[in-house]
Amino acid sequence: MDYKEILKEQFHNVVDLDQIDEISKETYELSEGLSESFSLEKILESTLNGESFFHNQELISGIQDLALYEIRNAMILGVEILIICVVIGLLKNLSASFGSKSMSDISMLVCTMVIIGISMNSFRIVYQLALDSVSVMVSTMEILTPILLGIMISTGAVTSGSILSPVIIGSVTGFGVILKKIILPALFVATILGLINCLTEKDYVNKLGKLIRNASLIVTGLIIAVLTGIITIQGLITETSDSLLMSAAKYSLSTFIPIVGGFTSDTIELFLRCMGTIKNVVGVFAVITLVLIVVVPLIKILIIALIYKLTAAVTEPVSESKISDGLNEMGSCLISMASIMFFCALLFIMFVSIILRIGGNA
Repeated sequence: MDYKEILKEQFHNVVDLDQIDEISKETYELSEGLSESFSLEKILESTLNGESFFHNQELISGIQDLALYEIRNAMILGVEILIICVVIGLLKNLSASFGSKSMSDISMLVCTMVIIGISMNSFRIVYQLALDSVSVMVSTMEILTPILLGIMISTGAVTSGSILSPVIIGSVTGFGVILKKIILPALFVATILGLINCLTEKDYVNKLGKLIRNASLIVTGLIIAVLTGIITIQGLITETSDSLLMSAAKYSLSTFIPIVGGFTSDTIELFLRCMGTIKNVVGVFAVITLVLIVVVPLIKILIIALIYKLTAAVTEPVSESKISDGLNEMGSCLISMASIMFFCALLFIMFVSIILRIGGNA
């Protein structure tokens, strides 16, 4: 039997294609179609044929089109806010000229609330996009991690797979819950506090909002450092015992079973190499999927954050400083949200890399 047929047969035995299709559909929606060229079957076929599965020109063109589209939409949002800020500046000047301060204050309050409403609507969309991205990343890891660990165990890394399985799966689930239930909602609250501060003359809640935002980033960084350290150390400890176990098994088959033992040992070697190839293909698919899940939302969030920052800088001379500060704080919160999404994807990619490294050396 040809080695390609052996690989494909083992591939269909260890990989649940229905679950992979579910991941691919969710990734396709979040990546705006960029994931179409990186399906698991295409990666496997390219690997077997010795071809590259990266089509740089198509990928770069798709990202460019997406970035231009998002820039245009974000600029429309910035122009709307800028026009309202100019109106506020005119009302302020008119009130100083005609002495009608009460009417001017009411008008400026109404305009400020309109700006807050527009900002909150755009932030709500971005916040939901971030939640969806994190949810898909967590579900992707929950589906692919058991597959990778199962393949790793079948390649002889029994100790590593058995110990890392509950650690990694529990870490992924727990980290996802913390992100969705604590960290991202905390950023949402920090953004609301920053916008509420636009309605007051004094900084009542501005420092509280910044404290919550900075605390969210610090907690995320600490969690990533602790989990990565635990899994790396655990993997290093169990890696040696797995290697010794496989070496002893191969030696025993070749030495103590005459003639047949040598063939059996070679058959096991072929099986392990095939499973190792499948594990690497699934691992590459996992890494590419995680990158595609996060790259498009990151582009959208960072572009909107940049527009808020630029709008805050432009509106500062013509409007109230509180509005400019609120828009700037909105941009900072969006950047923090993008950072947390990036850290989440980085953590999961490190998990996959640790699994591939340990399984590759078993």
